[in-house]
Amino acid sequence: MEFLDGYELLDHMLVDKDIEDQYSTTIGSQLGTFMGQVHALSHSSKLTDDEEKKNYYIQHFENREMRDIQLEFVFTKCYKEATDEQRAGLDVTEEFMKEVNLLKKQYNGEEISPSTPSSWVLTHGDLHPGSVMVNPKNGDTKVIDPEFTVYGPAGLDVGSLLSGYVLAAVHQAYSDNPMAVTTIVKGAQSVWDAYSQTMKDVGGFDDTLMKDIEIETVGFTVAEVCRTALGFAGGRLWLQFENVETKTSACQTAMQIVSTCMIGRHTGGIQLLFDEIQKAVKV
Repeated sequence: MEFLDGYELLDHMLVDKDIEDQYSTTIGSQLGTFMGQVHALSHSSKLTDDEEKKNYYIQHFENREMRDIQLEFVFTKCYKEATDEQRAGLDVTEEFMKEVNLLKKQYNGEEISPSTPSSWVLTHGDLHPGSVMVNPKNGDTKVIDPEFTVYGPAGLDVGSLLSGYVLAAVHQAYSDNPMAVTTIVKGAQSVWDAYSQTMKDVGGFDDTLMKDIEIETVGFTVAEVCRTALGFAGGRLWLQFENVETKTSACQTAMQIVSTCMIGRHTGGIQLLFDEIQKAVKV
């Protein structure tokens, strides 16, 4: 714990009314670079000539017990057990659930189709802002709690992290703190900018592959936003308001972002996500 002395959880900082603007891009850039370096060096396309190493990643980081927990709680339970009241603002159509099931297959490490090569990397597996520690004095950042590590889709880590930024932006908007919303959106954009640039610089990945990861990222982002807004994410700080009407409105706003981006991500990509945050919270 001495290693983390003076550090605070990022999820606590993102809902703080006095969140520091000066570190928003610093933190985001560090996290994006970290993910980009790990993903670029472990990407399945880099192991086509080393089947032994690829099989090692797949088997050693299969992590079936923890993966099954995520499959149940992130992609299944919340949709089966949520009440109509909890789902207010979310249109759970057949097309929507088809997208959820696609994400579920990707997370489970399944080949989507023979014509679509797998795009797997070594992932943290649960990289939400509650797994990130930040030094508020200088923005130095550390990642903790890797027990959900799997060899899986690249968009999982980026999406899990960005989900916290989306939820924090909505939370700050309904806390009448528009300046914090602007800070958080800037931080989210810096995560993606640093990640995509690192993937290109370190891994040499082209725009086609990065577009696939981008679409995947938005899907995993809104899947986690959805689960949290439905009330199936445990003790998260997001959207917790004493005023019932405020809490209901905040959850509905989060659901509107989910509804638009889950399907629209295939054409709008990550810019659609950022645009919808801005639109939904009226920054």
